[in-house]
Amino acid sequence: MVGQSDVAFRLQTVRNGATSTWTQMYMAPELNSDQVMLETLRKSLEIGTNAPINIISDRDSSLFGQSAPQIVQLAGNDVQQLVEAARKVALFADAIDLNLGCPQRHAEQGHYGAYLLSKQDWPLVTELVSGLAQAVDVPVTTKIRLTVPKEQTAELAVLLAQAGSSLVTVHPRFASSVRRRKGLADLDQVIQVKEALRSEGLLRCADRQHGDTAVVSNGNVRCWEDVVSNLKSTGASGVMVGESLLENPRLFQPSLLQTDGSVRPASSEMAREYLDLRNQHQHFESPLKVAKQHLQSILCSIPHTTSNDPDSIAQYHRSAASMTQHIKSIQTESDLTHFRQQHLTQQS
Repeated sequence: MVGQSDVAFRLQTVRNGATSTWTQMYMAPELNSDQVMLETLRKSLEIGTNAPINIISDRDSSLFGQSAPQIVQLAGNDVQQLVEAARKVALFADAIDLNLGCPQRHAEQGHYGAYLLSKQDWPLVTELVSGLAQAVDVPVTTKIRLTVPKEQTAELAVLLAQAGSSLVTVHPRFASSVRRRKGLADLDQVIQVKEALRSEGLLRCADRQHGDTAVVSNGNVRCWEDVVSNLKSTGASGVMVGESLLENPRLFQPSLLQTDGSVRPASSEMAREYLDLRNQHQHFESPLKVAKQHLQSILCSIPHTTSNDPDSIAQYHRSAASMTQHIKSIQTESDLTHFRQQHLTQQS
């Protein structure tokens, strides 16, 4: 999701059922030293429910009445840097999230994200969470992956809750800079985290409101039915979706199914909706590169479908390859307008 959680995309997911959205991950030192980056982030948070200027509450806005909490995702390993960055955006944000789940190589090299999950780093991690929780008036949340061994994941979640994390999102896969989504996520570990918090009196859920910390499950979601199944099997308070939402921003709309059994609506409709929101809110930064990435994800990904017909699948691959070349040829905003006129006037 790095660089792809732009305002237009977040607005699109809110319009289609998302109840909270996260910004892309910001490195605390960079946010503290780059004023342009900071102001761009602050401006994007105008769509949040906590922002002093809130376009969601503007009756002239196409999104009037749609709640859109915006959670700012920070990363780092220095409590002073994180606190400074959090304070700069807390007035505009609905919550501050400490990323403890990034598996990419730069996170490994910089010793942040999922590479703070080893037990030797737990004192540092709890210091980071505690420092943030004490520094800002909005909730502090965390996202984690599995520890090594995985049986320690629930123990870490308890420490995070005790340090002040009001929500723990669990992506139950191990951190790896390559093939990081290989295999199914181990949703049993989400259950283990939930039960560990419950046993400590820390869990907040539908039947236990007095706890301080809710659990969100992340992983194994390709369609709406997976959301329902995930919630039923884990008992989590919510489900976070990342990569699959890039391919299908309407994933949280259970009624938008194709008659042929496909579990996502027409790609061209979703692409037009994204571009419409991007055009309507041009005062928010949305680089052409990011728009192209969204078009690639929406128009060229292979949909999760009940069809096993090899001819249909082969045809979809050919169409996706052709569309990829058209998207690559977009070099200017004028090219993007022409692309829309040529390729998005009818169903892809």
